[in-house]
Parts: sequence; C-alpha cells; structure tokens
Amino acid sequence: MAEPSRRPAAPKPEPITDRRSGNDRRANEALRSLVGEMLERVRALSRRTTAWSPEERAQAEAELESIMASVRREATRSP
Repeated sequence: MAEPSRRPAAPKPEPITDRRSGNDRRANEALRSLVGEMLERVRALSRRTTAWSPEERAQAEAELESIMASVRREATRSP
C-alpha cells in the first residue's frame, strides 16, 4: 500500500487543562505525537473508498496495530 501524502502540520492547539487540577493534559509530547499519527492514519484509511485487496487490508491493519501498540506503551510508561 502506498504511503499517503502528508499534509502540512496543523498549528499546535492550546493546551487542554484538567479543570479539577489545572494540569496540562498534553505534557507528554511523544504520546501526543503518536496519537496524532494514529488519528492521521485512521482518517486516511477512512477516506479510502475503493475495494481493499486482502493484502492491502492486512497491511493497513498491521500498520494501525503497530501505531496503537506504540501509543499503549507510551501511555503506560513511567514518567
């Protein structure tokens, strides 16, 4: 499956703070980057309207699983 073209980076949004504690919920730059990559990949795949070959589907699922595993590892990593 061909690599989808990358869009220019969107401006960084304002930090989201936990209203109860005032903590910045986006302090983990690595996790934020991984989640952004995962969402970008999901959006690109959802825009695809052509039929999937079994190989293309397997490749797309493997790529998403890999990204999601990275997100899980980073989210559960000790600070």
